[in-house]
Amino acid sequence: MIGFYDADGTIIGELTYFWQKTVRGRHCTLCDITHGAIKMRSEWNLAVAELGLNFELLHRDEATRRHTSAQGYQPPCVLAEDASGEIFLLLNSDELELCEKSPSALMTVIRSKIDEKTVLAD
Repeated sequence: MIGFYDADGTIIGELTYFWQKTVRGRHCTLCDITHGAIKMRSEWNLAVAELGLNFELLHRDEATRRHTSAQGYQPPCVLAEDASGEIFLLLNSDELELCEKSPSALMTVIRSKIDEKTVLAD
């Protein structure tokens, strides 16, 4: 499973995101779930460990053509891979927003949307 932030992973990208969030009120719902004001939330690491699946986090500039070709790909989002290797959109931005910044709420939604037998645990 891969979560994509709606921000670039470069220094300029991080600064741009910070400016947009503080000045313009624009935010990335996945960033809100995984990070507090400065660093990754400890609740995030616990929630991922409890999920029991590999969960990678990438910035939008780190997406490959394989990722961006998944139907519905638009960061922030979460993609998953089925047993045949097909990548698909698991959660979009609106669904991430419904988690209200809660890592455990996100994991509950993920569990309800996937059959663990069809998503590769790596």
